[in-house]
Amino acid sequence: MDLSHILQLQLRTGIIDLGWGHPDLSKLPVDVIRAAADSALQRYGGAMLTYGIDHGVAPLRQSLCDWIGQHEPRQPALSEIMLSAGNSQALALIVGLLAQPGDVVFVENPTYHLALRILRDAPVQLVPIACDSDGLIVSALADALAALNGRRAAFLYTIPTFQNPTGTTLSLARRQELHALVSQHQLRIVEDDVYRELWYDAPSPPSLWSTFPDGSVIRLGSLAKSLAPGLRLGFITADTATIQRLAGCGLLDSGGGIAHFQSLLVAELFAQGGYADIVAGYRALYAARRTALHQALLPLQVAGYTWMMPAGGYFLWMRLPHADMQEQVLTRIRAQAVDVLPSTLFAQGDLGYAAVRFAFSLYDEVQLTEAATRIVQALR
Repeated sequence: MDLSHILQLQLRTGIIDLGWGHPDLSKLPVDVIRAAADSALQRYGGAMLTYGIDHGVAPLRQSLCDWIGQHEPRQPALSEIMLSAGNSQALALIVGLLAQPGDVVFVENPTYHLALRILRDAPVQLVPIACDSDGLIVSALADALAALNGRRAAFLYTIPTFQNPTGTTLSLARRQELHALVSQHQLRIVEDDVYRELWYDAPSPPSLWSTFPDGSVIRLGSLAKSLAPGLRLGFITADTATIQRLAGCGLLDSGGGIAHFQSLLVAELFAQGGYADIVAGYRALYAARRTALHQALLPLQVAGYTWMMPAGGYFLWMRLPHADMQEQVLTRIRAQAVDVLPSTLFAQGDLGYAAVRFAFSLYDEVQLTEAATRIVQALR
């Protein structure tokens, strides 16, 4: 079946494209979703097909509260969680309601390139904060706060756990530094926590939301990576006042809630216990794919290419031996019928180095090994 007219994913014939951070269609839980939809329709009938409630349906919000309470130090109250149409919609909603024209929004450098697009749509000033192998450099954020010169900082947008594109996780020491800085400056954080469930070596650290001062963090959670992106379903955890403001906006008042049908479907899935099994399956699947890509790329290390083994998420971030090599490296890789994404796409200002991002989610181990073998031949 030709799916090119309905999917964002557009693959070119003969190209192994490691630029797409998408799941493998063949591994999505079609049968489980179908069964949950049938069961939910039997339970809710026409109520599943009409307008929903502004915060999102209570059965799913309660299931998410319980899940978070089982896996994090803090469980949100029902008044501290609302549903979203995924993290992109949530970020757009937050910047539209909580940032004023001319405000500063701090962003990691590099960071998720499509979040940059959302933020650039707003009349805010983006200020990049450097990162390294331990994540956001908090001292650089402190310097940027000191240099505001009267400008208002709306928030820091950060992906502290299995960051896109680098795969890094903010270290415990940096989390403690950031905690102190937030307390000192009353800086609000928007925490993009989309990859939390996809840990491979050890469970994810607690979210910033669950450990930072109440009201300081708005956490964006998503079911796109842990269940299925086509459901367009996520959640926001924050203090009650912030949730009330977000859920009470005109969009949700007029639209009758977000993803009402999908929310009741997923609530049924939680009730049946299917969500945990799906997440466990994804962890095993992606861990094997990550390892295959890593192993096949190892010969490049003697040529000065470096990367960290990602402990979770979808991505491997390979730094190049020299900052001026990006175009040359891309040309050589693409000549081997493989594609990747360049670091310039994820940068807000100069990174000081060059890198490429590999996604290991879409292809199986055989294809990933083949792609990496071609890349090694091109770059060694």
